[in-house]
Amino acid sequence: MLRRLNTRLMAQLPDFARPDHPALRYLLNREQRRAWGASALPGVRLALAVAIFLALCAPGWWIASAFGRTPVSTPNALDGLYQIAYWPLVGIQLLSRIFAFNATVGMVAAETRAGTWEALKVTTEGANLAFRARWAMVFYRLWPFLAVMLIARLVFVLVALGNLTAFQGHYLDLLLSGTTPLGRAPLDPALTVVLGTLIVAAMMTAALLAPFTAVAFDAALGLAISVAARGRMLSTFGQVVFILLRLMLTGWALWVGAAALDLTPFTGLTQALMPGTTALSGWLGAFAGMAEGDLGLTLLHLPYYPRLWADYDHGVFIGLACLGFVIVQAALASGLVRWASRRAAAPERG
Repeated sequence: MLRRLNTRLMAQLPDFARPDHPALRYLLNREQRRAWGASALPGVRLALAVAIFLALCAPGWWIASAFGRTPVSTPNALDGLYQIAYWPLVGIQLLSRIFAFNATVGMVAAETRAGTWEALKVTTEGANLAFRARWAMVFYRLWPFLAVMLIARLVFVLVALGNLTAFQGHYLDLLLSGTTPLGRAPLDPALTVVLGTLIVAAMMTAALLAPFTAVAFDAALGLAISVAARGRMLSTFGQVVFILLRLMLTGWALWVGAAALDLTPFTGLTQALMPGTTALSGWLGAFAGMAEGDLGLTLLHLPYYPRLWADYDHGVFIGLACLGFVIVQAALASGLVRWASRRAAAPERG
């Protein structure tokens, strides 16, 4: 049964992303030869990813319990899973994005050293297949950690759906009441609930897709830079700069997102660093925190919805904006890969 399911899933992938494609199979076989011992086995790699996640849950509990001073307290016991797993997932997501970039940024330099680059770039189609195969290989190398991110998100979705049944199924009505514009007259209450349901579905979809599009974009960015900076020293410099920028961007997004929802314990410092915060800047800060900070994890925690929806006018649309961001990010990733392959196949100027 699992084999049939896997076959059907693989059939949905584009040709270059299927493991039986010659270009991708060559890269996967080369990667498997480099792996040592049992680490090459898929089950072992998944178990290792789960073990790393569970190990990170210890500091996750420490942070969620106010550094061990108070117990993890939530209205629903299952919501405590989110509080404990939040920072471990953020850490895994950040490391996965850095790995995705580093796995592709040195492609041209590595193939040049191996003496295969000239053969690959003879035709645009050959370069395109090589770049897309390397792009797809990133997902195969990261799949255990992507699986952990996805499974955790599915658990959060189930908990959120269970929470929506509270108050005799009227919890969503309560969340929407007083919000702008869905909680204002003259909208019909029944229409408001329908629109709210669609918005929640869009928010959950964005949160489920965000890790995949983020990894795809960073891997595609690495390919683009590998073409622009083909030397080994330049690619190494690009890795260092990217890691620093990624840490700074993610840290900033998490900070402004937490500040927008009043979740940071350093409220005084936040107000000193960002004086004169307006409703628009708060809305954008919440969006940045979810789109680039935690990759939509906040969208899966219902207790944050009142702060997100009621504290900001049109805050109910932040989730829709995150879904739009995910779609644009996926399109940009595909465009970067196409540009990189065409640029690589173009004749070099004197």
